[in-house]
Amino acid sequence: EIGVRLVGSEMCIRDSFIPVYVMLWDGFFMHILFSYPSGEQEFMQSVSKVKSFFAAHKAARVLLVIAAALLAFVLIFHPHGTKTYLITGIDNYGSLNDNGRSDVMMLVQVGFDSGKIHAVTFARDIVVPNEHNKNVKLNTIVRMQDEDALVDTLERVFDLKIDGWFRVNFSSVITIIDAMGGVQLELTDAEARYINGREGEYPDYPLAEGLCRLNGAQSLCYARCRKLDNDIGRGDRQTKLFSALVRQTRKMTAANVVSVVRNMNHAWRSSLSGGEQVKLVFDALWMRGAKVVRCAVPYEGYWRYGDSSVILNLEENVRLLHESLGLPAPKAE
Repeated sequence: EIGVRLVGSEMCIRDSFIPVYVMLWDGFFMHILFSYPSGEQEFMQSVSKVKSFFAAHKAARVLLVIAAALLAFVLIFHPHGTKTYLITGIDNYGSLNDNGRSDVMMLVQVGFDSGKIHAVTFARDIVVPNEHNKNVKLNTIVRMQDEDALVDTLERVFDLKIDGWFRVNFSSVITIIDAMGGVQLELTDAEARYINGREGEYPDYPLAEGLCRLNGAQSLCYARCRKLDNDIGRGDRQTKLFSALVRQTRKMTAANVVSVVRNMNHAWRSSLSGGEQVKLVFDALWMRGAKVVRCAVPYEGYWRYGDSSVILNLEENVRLLHESLGLPAPKAE
């Protein structure tokens, strides 16, 4: 049936559109000939050979139709613009319905035209004013309210537009990474020893300084580690892990990606509807292996420690965040 449709389509295009193409090509060739009259005979012979080839080879005409259809598909369905999502990581195992502190807050901006993904982590102890102008820690907003309130706060404080959120927890991270067959990360000697000490050693996933493949449990331990430095260092590890996962999708076929997502769709919650999530998956296929640009709030030199908190130079952090994401300058107060 597909063959019949292809042949039928090819015949239709041959009968209806080939004369138009010939007319356009002839006009183009005549323009060239007038510009370069000395090559008229040779040029016309080349044109004649091209026309004869397509007239004599039906398979070539079918391939031309298929190529045109694929080009049309790319032009029509390739996503454009940018989308921005918030990923929260809740500090518990088990049900995603259980609220906890959002110890991971990562803003992901997907640039379909630029082919880049920006991943921005927010330190969990950042203090910001809430809607009542009272200072609160970012990571307590989800526990006290929900992700919608956290999105509202980030949009208001940092002058952002966020298109939706995704919630994962400890169990989710393990499930997702194990479903992808682990992830490759460059470890320091201290990081390798820390993970082995916390998680124990896995014979199939040996860790040492250098490039290693980590399973889900090891990856979670890596992403949660701040004993080796601080909360800023932990955020850096989280974006490194995210970058490695995106890089790994380069080796996966579209069918692999769709299969993994279908089999682990219970591993997150989202503000997006089921239909919106399906569309996002297919849009994301265009971004497999995209370059990930990593950054973090607070920006170096524009914060200080408070009482178990991170105090921002808010104006400078907002400005630098907008520069990092390629956004217009923030609105003046």
